Amino acid sequence: MAVHVSSEILEHIGEAEAGRHARTRTYTCGACRTVSDATTEPGVAVLSVSPEMSQLSTVHERCVPPQVVRRCPSGSLGMSTSTDLVSRAVTIPAPGGNRPALLMAWEESVTLLVRSPSAGDVPISPVQRFLIDQGLHRFFALGKRPPESPGWLVRQGPADALQVDGPGHRQLEDGRMTAPAAWRSLVAEAGEVTLLVGQLDHGTLYANQPSWTAYGQALRGGRLVTGTVKATLL
Repeated sequence: MAVHVSSEILEHIGEAEAGRHARTRTYTCGACRTVSDATTEPGVAVLSVSPEMSQLSTVHERCVPPQVVRRCPSGSLGMSTSTDLVSRAVTIPAPGGNRPALLMAWEESVTLLVRSPSAGDVPISPVQRFLIDQGLHRFFALGKRPPESPGWLVRQGPADALQVDGPGHRQLEDGRMTAPAAWRSLVAEAGEVTLLVGQLDHGTLYANQPSWTAYGQALRGGRLVTGTVKATLL
């Protein structure tokens, strides 16, 4: 495996999440913030745990702290206050014809809500839970039209400008995204897009071509949430 996950961390996050994390190929070191290839610079999983949540990241072997599991007091862990949001116009192949989609994602820094080890539901981060509360959905079939999300609106244009509104407030103010003419034509015809929002690993996020397999796995794993939202072109 490219990233070593200790047995102690495995007990916290479960085999499925541990196996997926161990297969990471490209990562940003949680200590020195350097982007690295795990095949040439193997990584080590480290976990910070508080009563509210746990945060899983990957560090270089040279950056490993004395303990790979760090116990933190209540309220000491929180979500990052800033992140690099990547917006991408993608076209989803579907049996009834191609559908336009807007992917808004950031590099994965796995944050798990505390849950019972016997719980059957997939843990999701506080951000995804907030987005679900705002009307987006857990939905596992990438090739099907997801449920509608009232109150959301995507505005694309002029040129590469992008704005995204959620219910009652703006989610993205001054975004930038290259929108191919074919994608804009699909949006103009449909008047809607499939919105995909959440966390992706570094390699998937910055890949030259969309990875439908990785997107589908992220949906099923609770790292992406989605909805069919209204869209307008300017």
